[in-house]
Amino acid sequence: MAGRSPFQQTDAPVVLPRGPHGLDREVVLASQRGRLLTAFVALAADRGLTAVTISDVVRSAGTAKRTFYEHFRDKDDCFLQAFEVASEIVVGAVIDAVAAEPDPVARIHRGARAYLDALVAHPEFTRLFLTHMRAAGPELADRWTQWVEMLADVLVQWRRESRVARPDLPEITRLQAIGAISAINEIVGMTLHREGIDGIGAVADELVALTVTFLTADASAAAAAG
Repeated sequence: MAGRSPFQQTDAPVVLPRGPHGLDREVVLASQRGRLLTAFVALAADRGLTAVTISDVVRSAGTAKRTFYEHFRDKDDCFLQAFEVASEIVVGAVIDAVAAEPDPVARIHRGARAYLDALVAHPEFTRLFLTHMRAAGPELADRWTQWVEMLADVLVQWRRESRVARPDLPEITRLQAIGAISAINEIVGMTLHREGIDGIGAVADELVALTVTFLTADASAAAAAG
């Protein structure tokens, strides 16, 4: 497994040297965990979650089965830990993209673009989690829901802060933010199914524009009118 995946810590070797190496146990464990997560995500994204066994994962990662159980309770726990690592990468990319942008509308534009770019940059993560997360059991489905809600709360808070200087901007409700995030994920999932990861680029501009429109609309006025 050449190269460094997003699940591999930068200070841990991708492949451990053979024989005595003098590496700290923490470094060895980090290398093993990164290889196991990388192998799991690659296999599950390619075959589907149910078709992948722990034996498949350890064989691909080049570790022993007992090593897998040193890091994870079971396959679902491996899935959950992979999601936690990858979601931090995606959220970090969005935060970095908008950190220096003072304009609240431009912040939505940059954030949506950064989110899509991060999904394209990590295609195995995208294929696996957008396709299988909600159908992978109650614990994983709950964690996916919590993640979407967390992103929505960030959007709501950003708009609340922006309205101090720009009171003309409509508020963003939590449901409105969840709707925008869910719409992006659903369209990306459909695009992946039909056209593969490269198809996301073809709809990215329209998705960004749609997100900006959705999150700058006055939801409270629309609700009152209805």
